[in-house]
Amino acid sequence: MQTLLSMKRSRTLASALARRQPRRGTATVEFALVAPFLCLILMGMFELGRAVMVKNILSDAARKACRTGIQRDKGNADIASEVNNIMSDNGFTTAKFNPPSVGAINITVTDPNGTVLTDSLDAPSGTVVSVQVCIPVSSTAWVPTIFLGSGSTLESETVVMMKQ
Repeated sequence: MQTLLSMKRSRTLASALARRQPRRGTATVEFALVAPFLCLILMGMFELGRAVMVKNILSDAARKACRTGIQRDKGNADIASEVNNIMSDNGFTTAKFNPPSVGAINITVTDPNGTVLTDSLDAPSGTVVSVQVCIPVSSTAWVPTIFLGSGSTLESETVVMMKQ
């Protein structure tokens, strides 16, 4: 009796599987539903990677400009020129980086007494030179700025003290 019942169940299962229609195109439909999300994630990764790369370039520009600014014979014009040179060397021409209309270079020179000086040229020993470089995300993005925001900026600041 037990074997007859198990044979009947296996025939019923086999006939149910045989009657079932193959589901052609299921994988295609599932991929069509998932593909936009995968593309969105991939573009977001590219944009965030680009933002990190630009942040590194800004950091290099601010650091090099600060090192130039602490030299006795260099002034604010030399600092700004150094930033512009580094930015143009990395592909940010005046179309993408042209302070102060697109990017910004903020130079602050403070003497040891806390007084803000107008120029770093011949500043006394102990003077602090701060260089901040900013650039809008819209001039660095490869795709429309939906991931990092259209009004946001990338910036880097370096502060160095003169020891001469």
